[in-house]
Amino acid sequence: MKYIYRFTPEILVVLYLFLFLGLKSPERSWDRIINSDGKGYYAYLPAVFIYHDFEFKFVEQYEYQYYPSNKSAFKEFRNEIDGQRINKYFPGLALVWLPFFLLGHAMAWLEVFPRDGYSMPYQYAIALSALLFLWMGCRWTMKLLQKFKSDERTAAFLTFVIALGTNLPFFTIVEPSMTHVYSFALIAGFSLFAYKFFHEYHPKWFVKSCVLLTLIILIRPTNALIILLIPFLAGDRETFTGSFRRVAADRWALIRGIVQVTILLLVPVILWYLQTGNFIVYTYGSEKLYLLKPHFFSILFSFNRGWFLYTPVAFLSIFGLISVFRESRFRFYWLTGFLLIFIYVASCWWVWNYASKCGQRVFIDLYVVIALLLLFLLRSIPKKILTISLTVLLFLLVSLNLMQFYQHTRWIFPPYTITGEIYRDSFFSFRQKAKVYIPEESIHSIISRFNNMEADQGSAWMNVQTCTDSEKFSGNRSSMIDKKIPYSVGLETRMDSLFASNNRLIRIRAQALTPKEVTDATLVVDYQVDGVSRSYNQFILEKFVPVGKWTPVACAWYVPRDLPPSATVKVYFFNPSLLYPFYVDDLKIDFISLKDEPDYRKLEGVLLPEKVK
Repeated sequence: MKYIYRFTPEILVVLYLFLFLGLKSPERSWDRIINSDGKGYYAYLPAVFIYHDFEFKFVEQYEYQYYPSNKSAFKEFRNEIDGQRINKYFPGLALVWLPFFLLGHAMAWLEVFPRDGYSMPYQYAIALSALLFLWMGCRWTMKLLQKFKSDERTAAFLTFVIALGTNLPFFTIVEPSMTHVYSFALIAGFSLFAYKFFHEYHPKWFVKSCVLLTLIILIRPTNALIILLIPFLAGDRETFTGSFRRVAADRWALIRGIVQVTILLLVPVILWYLQTGNFIVYTYGSEKLYLLKPHFFSILFSFNRGWFLYTPVAFLSIFGLISVFRESRFRFYWLTGFLLIFIYVASCWWVWNYASKCGQRVFIDLYVVIALLLLFLLRSIPKKILTISLTVLLFLLVSLNLMQFYQHTRWIFPPYTITGEIYRDSFFSFRQKAKVYIPEESIHSIISRFNNMEADQGSAWMNVQTCTDSEKFSGNRSSMIDKKIPYSVGLETRMDSLFASNNRLIRIRAQALTPKEVTDATLVVDYQVDGVSRSYNQFILEKFVPVGKWTPVACAWYVPRDLPPSATVKVYFFNPSLLYPFYVDDLKIDFISLKDEPDYRKLEGVLLPEKVK
């Protein structure tokens, strides 16, 4: 059994590979490997080797050819600086990806794929790079834990916890072109080499540490704060100062380190000059750190991607600082200071939640530190029964994290702002819900219409002949839509008397049932003028309504602002299936007037209507 522990990184990579094959679909336009911010990090490579274009005019070409036509996955990474177009992202990740890009380029040539930088061989080459860096990060983490006097079994266990008990799987498998798995690996490697520099002195460890630190900064400049971790790795003041005196006396080590660091640092300078004519440029435009406006506690505890809430393993690890304090005050002060400063600076970014889709992603880079804190915590517990209890707790937290990882891959947690209500509503769910959340403070007034399918509700209600007693959610009847009448009970009404402001939306809620097959049914809101459709909107219900179970569905659309006062709206469910019926009950339609303020003109989760024809 003991021989298995040393292969923990390889076992984890195999497990990740199976998760990738089961959950990721790079052949689909909305699930590519090179996505989101990764498009900007990656764009340097095709710009240099294929298109010879530092204005990145090829963006529209690859977006049209490989990504969704509705622009739902579009990422604009080009900023205007003094009239010149520039890639806002640092090129460190492009340097890391260079051998993988060249591999993809060769595979595209061998397999007769387009050699355009974005066809399948390139996509899978970047996926391969994420798995390789995961392996390196886990391997270096295990080695560093053992340097801190961990036995092999404990080091393997803690590496397992970091790899599966955090949001590292999401940003290795689902979003592998983000920076975090690479930063995790490089910071783990830097920490290991820096430790060896102090405790197993050799000039090569100094040089390797310098190179990795430079790459870390070129990928995410704020990660330069990792320098503050160096005294912790040294262990005490004498070791810290003595090692630097030794390397200062070794001029060849200094020269090698300086030359390699200089070559790496010249890369962004040259790229900035080629793009703008300036050697030093702040590429992020209006995006910046607001150091006097931190969100320190929000970034840790908020329902909206708070680190400790979505990664409780990290919260538990903080108690390891008690053991660090007992063992070494020097290490405690430097490690605590580093964590406080890093968290503070991270919380000052203009979008402090970093638009993360699975917990707080910015701290993934530091997971080697979390592994060390867990090690200190484990060995501070004197009684075996307490150690076993802590081990069981860590296994439970790993299970919780894997559950939330699956939930995020299935979009059960929405990609927009998560409130406490949304978090509680999604926590135990394993199926994405059709639900919309309207903040109470945004509402000016509401006028509602409700039909429980039990009695005649008036002439405004259409298709009342579809009511049947064959299925029902409440009462005795529901609306059945099938090949005979494919439209449910629905409402047709003028809109001029329903709203009190021009910032308005329509929210539809109902119970839905499909008894046989996954449905092709849709919820329709059709804005009409003089009987002619001017804005036809559909909400596809397929992934929200499981077979054989009454399920609540909800959706909301903004009302187009440029509709004339005489406009009408039709709201109904449509079932095009020729084989199976679809049932609707307890249909409620809310005509909501919102406060006409900028914050409420584009609420998250509320759909924008099709443009008025």
